[in-house]
Amino acid sequence: MKTIKYILSIAFMACLATIANAQKVWIDPEEPDVTAPVKIYIDLEKMENTSLLNLDGPFYIWTWSPIEHGANSPKVNGTGDKPWKSSNDVLKMTKDESKGAKVWYYEMIPTEFYEVPASEVYAKGIKFLVKPKDGGGYGEPDLKTEDLSLTITAPKTERGIIYQFPSIILEHELVNMIYNNPADTANPGMKDLDADNAYMWMKMTAVDTVTNTTVTYQPSSFFLAGNNEALKMTKDEATGMFSLTFIPREFFGLKPSEKCKEVEVTVRKKVYSSASDRTSDQPKFKVGCK
Repeated sequence: MKTIKYILSIAFMACLATIANAQKVWIDPEEPDVTAPVKIYIDLEKMENTSLLNLDGPFYIWTWSPIEHGANSPKVNGTGDKPWKSSNDVLKMTKDESKGAKVWYYEMIPTEFYEVPASEVYAKGIKFLVKPKDGGGYGEPDLKTEDLSLTITAPKTERGIIYQFPSIILEHELVNMIYNNPADTANPGMKDLDADNAYMWMKMTAVDTVTNTTVTYQPSSFFLAGNNEALKMTKDEATGMFSLTFIPREFFGLKPSEKCKEVEVTVRKKVYSSASDRTSDQPKFKVGCK
């Protein structure tokens, strides 16, 4: 019995250690909408690299994922000919003693700060370290935390009658667009579609990274979508649900300089004559890059 209690005690302590370690960096709220403000927290007392522990600050975030800003960006990590010795004042953190003596945070809207779609933030997470304005280096000891990583969990949302799998769309990877036909009670005209009668009209919005202009692509116009076999959905007879599988960049034929942003979709019957022959749900899905 004593042996069993000892083993349980070790397991319990390991669990506590895992919880404590997990709180060395965190994001508030826990499941954020990354198009809204969030706070990225760090507790310097829990860092493996203790080179900052005896410093009073201020401290600065230095980040490279989802993307790292280039030298010409106002949000570049460091400035001047020795950037590691001169952190950008835009990246200065704020102390929060209500959460701990050595707790600091940086507030941002991730999609605006990194200038990427929300899906890319959720897919790649946020990677960073924390340092003083002068991080040493160039022959001096580095002053910094270890490299840190935050996995960003998307907020839980209710699925509509049209949704995607996986939950994050990436432009170079397969995605399944799913139409839950049995759940579509908003339009009686779409009830119980047979296997040859569901077509998904889609429109891709993209940005040309060279000209900074917006472009759109449609495999077919809405009224001609029923003639395009590439837009025909496949029915799962067991569930009555339909799906269409594709790789966004290849399916829409984007140029190398163009970056996917958003896909708008509608399901319609093969023969369309009125609004009763289409879904009332017309969602837009954000697309990230990888």
